[in-house]
Amino acid sequence: MAAPQVFSVDAQVVFRSKTMRVTGRMLMEGASGQSTFRYLLSDGAGAPVLVEQAAEGRFALLRPFPSAAQPQTSGNTVTVGAERYTLVGVRRLKVLDVRGQVPGATPGAALLLSGMFEGPAGTLMRELVPGSDKQVYYLVKPLATGDFLSVEAHTSLREAARRAASETDED
Repeated sequence: MAAPQVFSVDAQVVFRSKTMRVTGRMLMEGASGQSTFRYLLSDGAGAPVLVEQAAEGRFALLRPFPSAAQPQTSGNTVTVGAERYTLVGVRRLKVLDVRGQVPGATPGAALLLSGMFEGPAGTLMRELVPGSDKQVYYLVKPLATGDFLSVEAHTSLREAARRAASETDED
């Protein structure tokens, strides 16, 4: 299997068929040495998008909760409205590199703790820097294959689809 593509700051990417620019990138390392990248994307007009890339090349959209709507935490559960999420794992992520602006990147922080919670609406992540009282909550939504690509890969796929359609029309 080929190594996952890594995007640099200012790279042009396509997120769900919309061209965007990488405005920030954070590289983290998990306990077993796997790399995780977090990208902040912007098109200059709408709200920025935060995407996390796991070592296997899978991507997930991280949707932060507004500060006024923070979930309620009690022991190993988090409650959002009437929905309860249960802790299923904790990731210790060593921050190796931060470029540009990335939400969750606390200046000088060398470690992030991410609690992963599962519930009826999917996955919720609670993230904090040890020694800090600030916590950030994200809804985690896995992205489908092809939802996040380089501009070149997106163009190549569109061209291949166009050729396949023209070959079908000729039959």
